[in-house]
Formats: sequence, structure tokens, C-alpha cells
Amino acid sequence: MKLYGFWRSLASYRVRVALALKGLQAEEISIDLLKGKQNSDDYLAVNPQGVVPALIPDDGGPPLFQSLAILEYLEETRPQPALLPRDARGRARVRGLALIAAADGHPLVVPRVRSYLEKEMKQDEAARNRWLGHWTMRALEAIESHLSREKETGRFCHGNTPTLADICLASQMIGALAYFNCDTATVPAAMRIYSQCMEIDAFAKAHPLKQPGAKPH
Repeated sequence: MKLYGFWRSLASYRVRVALALKGLQAEEISIDLLKGKQNSDDYLAVNPQGVVPALIPDDGGPPLFQSLAILEYLEETRPQPALLPRDARGRARVRGLALIAAADGHPLVVPRVRSYLEKEMKQDEAARNRWLGHWTMRALEAIESHLSREKETGRFCHGNTPTLADICLASQMIGALAYFNCDTATVPAAMRIYSQCMEIDAFAKAHPLKQPGAKPH
């Protein structure tokens, strides 16, 4: 398998974690988002949207794209260890929690949005940082509202083993803590679960700041 990603990409982080949890390995090809390499002709031939990650499975075929779709593919083709509950309602809850992070929160802080804020909306760095922190925390607080009051929450987001929800929560929390310097005191359940996740090698070793080429913030 080949994974097109970037050390700083939170979406790439999600795929790295899932691969590690499933015991799978992929050659990672770095697409430097900070230098705009995602818009190169070579990469647009892989993913016309010009975003990472993209995964080429070991059986070849067209690249897979969008992190959650890739995670679902990995779950379907390598079902153990399971990252979704067995019951339909549980799967819906896990997917819902994952989507709060990956579909509602994260898209508002990606490079193309930050670039638009700067170049088109003429927002200075302080204003952009307020935007990034605000939307990052709104997603975490929405997740927190579920984790803190729903009986399905256990050691992890849903029960006592990691699921897709934990992978997405971890990516969102990394953005808050490592990138945007957010105060996470308002999300204690999410912080507790994030800490549990980071005790697992698959989560910890995939951390963006531990990847080749990573630069401290």
C-alpha cells in the first residue's frame, strides 16, 4: 500500500492510526502542504481535489480518498480488530461522533480555508488563529456533550476499546493542543479519552510531530 499524506495533516494522522491498529503497513509519500505540493499536476493526477490523504491499496486500482472513507474501507477489508461496534445503533453513534470531528470541525481549519481567510478575506494572523481555535473547540465541545452524558461512553468514546470515534477525537484534540493552543478545560471527558488513546502505540507513534520532517510549533 501507498499512503499519500503529510506529517502535519490531521486527516493523514487518522489513516496512520487505523493502519497501525489493523497491523497494516503502507509506504508514506509526503505531499508538502506548506509548499503547495497538493496542487501539483503529479498529485492532482492522484487526487483531483488536491487534498491528503489518498491511499493506494496493495491490490492496486484507483486511489482511495477522504480519510473516513479510507477508514471504512480498512474496516471492511480487515475487520479485526473491529473499529465499529457490532450493533447498528452503536455503529451509528460511533460514526456520528467521528463525523463531528472529521466533517464538521476539521474542514474549517484546513490549509485551503486558512489561505482563503488570509488572501481573500484579508484576515491577519491573530484573527485567523481565533477562527482556528473557535471551530476546533466547538467540535470538541459537541463531542464532549455526548461523551459526558451518554451511557455508552466507557474507557473510550464507545465502550472499552478504540473505535473510529476515538481516532477522530484524537486528531481533533491534537489540533487543539499541538497546533492551535486551545484551552481544553471545558472538555474533560474528551481529554480523558484522548489520554487513554495516547497510551496506545498506534495513536502515539502516528502523532504528527513524531513524523519524518515534522517541525515543532
